[in-house]
Amino acid sequence: YCQSKLAQILFTIDLAQQLEGTGITVNALHPASYMDTTMVRQAGVTPWSSVETGADAILNLATSPALEGRSGRYFDGQRESRADAQAYDEKARRQLRALSLELAGQSSATSKEQHP
Repeated sequence: YCQSKLAQILFTIDLAQQLEGTGITVNALHPASYMDTTMVRQAGVTPWSSVETGADAILNLATSPALEGRSGRYFDGQRESRADAQAYDEKARRQLRALSLELAGQSSATSKEQHP
């Protein structure tokens, strides 16, 4: 789970750089901790956040005029935060991009043609 969340943040920061100047923004979100979901309950954890809280954070990130033009950021709930230091490692982002392209059967040249 932690590796997939880190990959999501790495990808978001990388994509934000690729989309710079297009008017398209992308941000990473940790919606809420230990929401009252089946997965949390089955893990034996007592929920201390609601699904509604998580949904509010997602909606805020997608629709808030205050966030217009802000891209490549990490949000913990509705507040901008700093992700783990690994998320800002440019080498790790390049490695993730290369692996993702390889697994998708794409080359980095193909990606550059589609996303100059």
